[in-house]
Amino acid sequence: MWQDSTLISIEKETEITWKFVIKVHSDFKYIPGQFVQIKVNDLVRSYSISSYGIDGNIFELIIVNLEGGKMTNYLFEKAKEGDNILIKGPLGKFTLPETISGDVLFVCTGTGIAPFRSILQSLVNQKINHKNIYLIFGTRLKKDILYPEEMKNFEKLIKGFKYIPVLSRENWEGMTGYVHNQYLDLINNNKLEDPIFYLCGWRDMIKEARGNLKELGFNSKKIKLEIYG
Repeated sequence: MWQDSTLISIEKETEITWKFVIKVHSDFKYIPGQFVQIKVNDLVRSYSISSYGIDGNIFELIIVNLEGGKMTNYLFEKAKEGDNILIKGPLGKFTLPETISGDVLFVCTGTGIAPFRSILQSLVNQKINHKNIYLIFGTRLKKDILYPEEMKNFEKLIKGFKYIPVLSRENWEGMTGYVHNQYLDLINNNKLEDPIFYLCGWRDMIKEARGNLKELGFNSKKIKLEIYG
């Protein structure tokens, strides 16, 4: 069922990626990792919720401006604070299990970090018991890294959490290359305990990562997917 909501804030996170803050007019409860659908005229698109724990039926979306994208053209060129937005949700099962019995490995590119930010915020707020948690985040350039300071702060707030950003098109002080090298190195150099994998981002990355993990012998039931595009 579609619900009325209000776009209460638009802010730049990077030059091409903006944060849209939405307030739902009716009661709205979601599990970290879920997504919503947005409807504008006849256009419908899905976006992962990137926040958790904001009061008053409010949540955030982090959206990249896709060249030629009809919805992003509206959001980046025409949308303004105070606009009415139709949403449906929350939707999806890209969520943590009720009991986290093993290590957790998040792998994402670009705005695929959105559901993981929501999950990590919930871990801070709710003090959920867990093992080690790794987040591998890939993007092209340093200026495109999303939430860098917040992710570093999570390393202080969440026991066993490790943040690994990697750039594919720029040399810098951190890791370079693609996310695949990073999770393969992590698996090879650490004795992971009954790991569960969460992959979020563009289809090609997820297809390759899922194939690599299955080749290594990991059960497909322990590989969770959220595909963008």
